[in-house]
Amino acid sequence: MRFGKKLRNSVYPPWKGEYMDYAKLKGMLREDEDDPTWTEDDENRFCDETLNVQLEKVAAFQASTFKALEEKASKCGEKLRDLAPEEGAPKGDITTGRFKEIEDELDAITNEAKELKKYSNINYTGFLKIVKKHDRKRGNHYKIRPMVQLRLSKRPFNSEQSYAPLLNKLSMMYYVVRQQLDEGNEPTLASNSDAQSQTQNGERYTAYKFWVHMDNLLEVRTFILRRLPVLVYSEQSSKGIDSQGDPTLNSLYFDNPDFSLYNQKVDRQVDTSSIRIRWAGQLNSNPELIIEQKLIHENGTSEEKKFTLKEKYIQPFIKGEYKMEKSVQKMERQGLPAAKLEEFKSTVESCQKFILENDLQPVLRANYTRTAFQKPQDDKVRISIDTSLAFIREDSIDADRPCRNPENWHRLDIDNNAMEYPFPNINQGEISRFPYAVLEIKVKEDGSMKSPQWVQELMASHLVHKTPRFSKFIHGVATLFEDNVNNLPFWLSEVETDIRKEPQAAFEEEEARKAKKAEDELVVGSFLGTSKPSNSFKPAVSSPLGKSYMQERMAAEERAGRRADFGKGKAKDNTDGPGESSSSGDYGTLSSVFPSFSLSRYAQKRREKSIPLPPGVMKPTQLIKDSGPLQVEPKVWLANERTFLKWQHICFLLGAFAIILSNSAKHNKIALGMGITYLVVAVFAACWGFYMHRIRRDMIVARSGKDFDNMIGPMVVSFALMIALILNFFFKYQAAVEKFNEHDSNNSTSLLGNLPQNEYKLKVLATHNLHDSDYHVCFPEHAINIGSVPASACLIESTQKRLNIDKERKSRRPSTAHPSSKRRPPRSHSAHSPNSKHSSDRNKSSASRSSPSRSPQPRPIVTEWPPEGYTREGSLSQGKAMELICSGVPVFKGVKHAIPHVGEEFYNIYATSEGNGGAGSDRGAPFTKAFEANSFRLQGPELAAYPWETLEQPSLSFCYGTRPGTVTLNHWVGLSGAPNPPIELREPGVKPREVDLSTILERLIYLEGGFEEDYENLMYDNLYKKFLKDTDKYMNPHKAMEKQIADLIIVLSRHEWIDFSMPQNQVVAKFFANATYTDHGSYKVFFHQLLLSMELDFRIHSKHHAEWAKEKLLQQLPPCIAWDLALARKWRDCMSIERFKTGSDPEQIKFRLRAKKAQVKALRRFARAMKWPNLAKVDEVLKERDEEAKRLEDRSSDAMSYFTGMILPGVTLPWLIMNTLIDCDDDVSASGLAALTHMHPNSGFQYKGTTYWSSTSIVGKVLAPTCQEIGGWVGPVRPTPDLERIQIARIRQRRPKQFLVISDVTSMTERSDPLGPPAKDYPISEYQLLLPDTDDFVDTVRIETLALKAISATPPDIKDVGRPLAYDACVQFAIDGKSWPLRLTYDVSFISSTPCARGPHVLFFDYEYKAVPVADILTIRDWGGLNNRSRRGSSVGAGSGVGKEGKGSKEKIDPEEENDAERVLCVEAFGVGDNEVLARAWCAHWGLSAVVADVERTCMVCAIREAYAACVNVVILVKGENNDDER
Repeated sequence: MRFGKKLRNSVYPPWKGEYMDYAKLKGMLREDEDDPTWTEDDENRFCDETLNVQLEKVAAFQASTFKALEEKASKCGEKLRDLAPEEGAPKGDITTGRFKEIEDELDAITNEAKELKKYSNINYTGFLKIVKKHDRKRGNHYKIRPMVQLRLSKRPFNSEQSYAPLLNKLSMMYYVVRQQLDEGNEPTLASNSDAQSQTQNGERYTAYKFWVHMDNLLEVRTFILRRLPVLVYSEQSSKGIDSQGDPTLNSLYFDNPDFSLYNQKVDRQVDTSSIRIRWAGQLNSNPELIIEQKLIHENGTSEEKKFTLKEKYIQPFIKGEYKMEKSVQKMERQGLPAAKLEEFKSTVESCQKFILENDLQPVLRANYTRTAFQKPQDDKVRISIDTSLAFIREDSIDADRPCRNPENWHRLDIDNNAMEYPFPNINQGEISRFPYAVLEIKVKEDGSMKSPQWVQELMASHLVHKTPRFSKFIHGVATLFEDNVNNLPFWLSEVETDIRKEPQAAFEEEEARKAKKAEDELVVGSFLGTSKPSNSFKPAVSSPLGKSYMQERMAAEERAGRRADFGKGKAKDNTDGPGESSSSGDYGTLSSVFPSFSLSRYAQKRREKSIPLPPGVMKPTQLIKDSGPLQVEPKVWLANERTFLKWQHICFLLGAFAIILSNSAKHNKIALGMGITYLVVAVFAACWGFYMHRIRRDMIVARSGKDFDNMIGPMVVSFALMIALILNFFFKYQAAVEKFNEHDSNNSTSLLGNLPQNEYKLKVLATHNLHDSDYHVCFPEHAINIGSVPASACLIESTQKRLNIDKERKSRRPSTAHPSSKRRPPRSHSAHSPNSKHSSDRNKSSASRSSPSRSPQPRPIVTEWPPEGYTREGSLSQGKAMELICSGVPVFKGVKHAIPHVGEEFYNIYATSEGNGGAGSDRGAPFTKAFEANSFRLQGPELAAYPWETLEQPSLSFCYGTRPGTVTLNHWVGLSGAPNPPIELREPGVKPREVDLSTILERLIYLEGGFEEDYENLMYDNLYKKFLKDTDKYMNPHKAMEKQIADLIIVLSRHEWIDFSMPQNQVVAKFFANATYTDHGSYKVFFHQLLLSMELDFRIHSKHHAEWAKEKLLQQLPPCIAWDLALARKWRDCMSIERFKTGSDPEQIKFRLRAKKAQVKALRRFARAMKWPNLAKVDEVLKERDEEAKRLEDRSSDAMSYFTGMILPGVTLPWLIMNTLIDCDDDVSASGLAALTHMHPNSGFQYKGTTYWSSTSIVGKVLAPTCQEIGGWVGPVRPTPDLERIQIARIRQRRPKQFLVISDVTSMTERSDPLGPPAKDYPISEYQLLLPDTDDFVDTVRIETLALKAISATPPDIKDVGRPLAYDACVQFAIDGKSWPLRLTYDVSFISSTPCARGPHVLFFDYEYKAVPVADILTIRDWGGLNNRSRRGSSVGAGSGVGKEGKGSKEKIDPEEENDAERVLCVEAFGVGDNEVLARAWCAHWGLSAVVADVERTCMVCAIREAYAACVNVVILVKGENNDDER
């Protein structure tokens, strides 16, 4: 939020005219003008307005308001004094109503003081903001920020200490009033405003914080060293005096990009928290890392939660991937108490949940050297001094220029290079060095709440500067992220001032403060008629205020001493008056300030003791207090009655519970016994209540001074109930265990009665072994976590199903593991032919197997097969097979989603992968954030986590692969989906009103500031009186949110609107920035449709619209409405209307382009990365330094769409990028590229000797390995002689022959299972290890040229009309000195393989493959039989000696079982990029899509499995670094 808006929102209405005029000061800077002339007169006017007008106005108002509050507080004190009772008068004479009135007055003063503090804070921040803006915009010759900070530091209006006396006085008066009103919880006096209460390791401390000037640092240290020794941090440092210096500490603080934690701490919100990582020394020395969470409670106290964590687990912990499982297991092995273990788990869970829920990331590092002082084994006083304090940015908020790599939790440039203070290599904008030392004093709270005298002397001396509530985190964020926050701490201006003081001036200031505090205590305490001075203030002899106060204090001590001496031999009974003090020790305590309102009910009573009386003195028979008539206040009797009724209430509840339990017990002896026990306790409670009622009544009548409380009864009832509950739980648990054991034994016997005894023992033993190692064993149809349930339960649940599966497998498995045996169901032939039928039968047991990644421990890397300790004739158990074969392999799963409102013939299909051990995905990251606009998530602004969440289908968030020219498996599957047709709703009764353009634009401008969702009538009037017709306005007006949403959906589904789901309408800017479309009336229609879409979007996301209803509605919206909502969301994010004129001229509206700066930056990066031929001129145009030149966004509709950010999701983004780049090229000849459009996606162009191709064209897909792919474009590619110097080419490409059907998608997991079908055991001989030889690569393949042949059907005069020609593409290769042309005929796809972990893996024998070098693929024709079904695989069978055959493809295989469509051709295209281009060109020639696998990321086995999952027949194996992290 901009500060101007925050200031307007923070205005307190009664003081509206007293705030600083931020808008006026901003206008004086003329920020929107680029006029460089800023004269001395301008500077004088600005400084005079800022310092002499605005600052003086704010300071004067704050001072007068604060003085008025003090006067009101003094008047409240006078009223309290008037209400003080006369001596001897009972408290009942003080009226409660008067105290209530005083309490209301105190509430009003407190609220106004709080608003005044907010007023001071927001104005303080405003002055700092405006002078910073001045220095940045107009500060070439005049820098006024230091001067303003000095002036602010001299003004007390934002000082914390200036409010302390008033708050202390209000606190004491609150205390008096609330105690008189007999509130339930006794109030406590406010603690010192200069201190904070903290809780560490269960102990409470009071903390004081100060700044120390470097000139005074040595004196402060020597003063402390006389009283406390330096704390030794480690055993190494204790070996010698000079062995080690003070440690350097690092604190890494967390926050989110909105700095919500910072704002909460600055605003002192209730229950705020902060989190940091702390370590000592350099990180490369492996120090102990501590994660600390500090919680500040409502009462001002703070608490810390912390635990240690290894460096390698920090990043997974922050992301929520690691939950300290290993530490918990270690603590369990050590036998730590359960309470301590639960406390540790709670702390870890709390910290991680806090990080994830608030989207926290490291933003700030504090580096400092700490010297600590503390007595050994004595922590009453702890002092620390932090020097060499530096704050360093650790954020990655700016994605383009992050200070820290987002993939790391700390800055590697600092820690890897072991940088130390003063960090000279850090950029000045990323570091702030604190000029002073920070002193912190912690005093343990032991009840007395008093610090040692020497500590008080240090805190009151001139050597230190008080900074209450100083925080390193707050100060670091305020100094380094000032542009990101709108609230600054009060101490910020004091950093630039000199904090040193003259000793005498500091002494006089401290004495005056103490005297003022004592005076306030006397004023408040004297309302009872006592004027006993407070002992909290002890002025020194040299104090200028000490004379009169010392005389009064000495007189008071003398009187107290006389009373103490007089009472030494006298009886100390409870007959003393309430106004007397028992000893001089009460002087200065709270009871001396409020004698009649003590903290304890019996503080004024004294116990009677038997002491000998002097001779001749007799004990009186009747005391003076017992004489006279009995006068007892009614509330005393009522309190006794109320206590009696409470006891009877307890008796009734326990008795009713006991009777109900006994009646429902029937034959349950345990329940009957517990009912009787509860009944006995109820009877005791009734008797005890009656007995104590009578006893207390007698004590009241006898005027007894004994205590009224008695803990025997409550303790008896509590312990009896506790013991009864424990016994009840124990008996019920014992009975449940016995019943469970009996039931378990019966079920096991009945289930396994037919099994042989040795087989039964073997199964139980195997189950227990798996239980001990905590494996997840996957059975067909069920995934059972053996480590989380008893072994017997797992055995009962799975044994019968395993027996059935074993029988089924034995019936279809040959006796010997012959390679030709088929255990994996073949792929459906419909994957290759549109004429074949859908496959209907699938083995669901394999498809339902859980992910192999569930193995909790990573397996060792397999380098040989059989693995060590096994023979080829052996077999693997289920768990061992999961460990050795499935660990780290990706599992592929197909998903089908039905489309609402249409038939079953329309659907979307997707593919997901998981289980690869966190090795990554097959999806490439966007080149820049601006290029993420090609995808849109309707449910919210977050990026889509799954492909079915995006508006466009197939999803472009999951489109581009990690290698150039490749797509993801999901995109390949999505191409075979059946998208929905347009949906027509019924003819609506609701119709839009005829409205002029100015009304539409005014409403759009209004909606930029928000939506009137809290005002139902206004919301209805703005919609239906101006834009819609409500047919039920007289009978049942549509004021409900749901009805308005329905009306807007029906209206927007009418045919006259623009359908933005159609590709030809997705260049949005042409409807509001192009006069051609304006002439056809689309100009007004566009804004009208945009307005109704924004009205609908606001209502759908309104807080009055239920969340579940919103999610359901967004899933059911018709496509045209969903695209309208996307348009509205884009407009709100990227555009705003500054002003307009009435008329139809497209230039009448002036827009504000919010995203233009980011879009220009992204386009410049794109041009540099693609090596644009005219880069220098284009870069100069993008800088817009020529004021007379046309604005960038006005060059074309494509440029307007791109620079405004009004880019709808879908295929238009690449074309908008390239067309905008061409439009910004002032070369006249570049106009020949104007026909480039997304309506012809299979296109490219040649410009000044460089060729660029779209990634959707087959030429771009094939040639991508030789260059790079960015933003949907492949280039720069070598030129072709068949095109002119500047010319567009459209490539003719046929539809691919391979596509998927529903059965192929739903059986994807079964078809690519790494283990094969489920079995009792897995023979080792059925698997083989594939290790391609990456060093033996072909180096005789080179690309000669790209040939383009114009289609003969193209008219010869087509160039004259400016339309691009259509061509057939062909790539000419030179192989071993021979020329080989390959036509790029088919629009095939190249699928980027999913990475695997802990490879290489082993391949099940039923996966058939053939590996060949890339130079030999030209001898292979019609692979898979796509072009000639009768000769399927004939060339492969004839290719003896070419390549390496898999087990399933030997010559001896029965021809009836041989199916060439199942085999995968593995092309080894290692070496230069031309090899991969040859493999891709061969695929495009024959119409075969392929999986492209980098063997450094994906092993050969996983690539073959992915080919089976995708139903493709070719795998291209490459090796290299040509994986694009950015697309």
